[in-house]
Amino acid sequence: MERQLKVLVVEDDPGFRCLMQEFLIASGFAVEGAESATEGIKRALSFKPDLILLDYELGDMTGYDAACSLRYMAATRDTPLMLLSALGADPLLVGCFRRLRTCRGVLVKTFPLEKILMEIRRALAEGGGI
Repeated sequence: MERQLKVLVVEDDPGFRCLMQEFLIASGFAVEGAESATEGIKRALSFKPDLILLDYELGDMTGYDAACSLRYMAATRDTPLMLLSALGADPLLVGCFRRLRTCRGVLVKTFPLEKILMEIRRALAEGGGI
């Protein structure tokens, strides 16, 4: 039997986080969520996801700060991540994230769920998860 791929959704909006978690579970993934960057970093260390979906504005720190923290820990330095944010169309933000070695893409929250799923699958295939 094939191993179920794991996705961590780090999102401070509980409604959107729940929507993404339920959608990804229905799409066959094992999913955990975190409501802040700090919680997301802790969950990444314990859950060991194949991919992290990271919002930018997380309250306690930015998604970029969280991504930088993740890259300095041995257990998470190679974990692929994707920015999933309402600010995902901002060219400056996109440029910063794309320079991160583990960044597999930048998505806008308003994308249709099927497009988000397609990009997640592509990112996992590139990251060696699939």
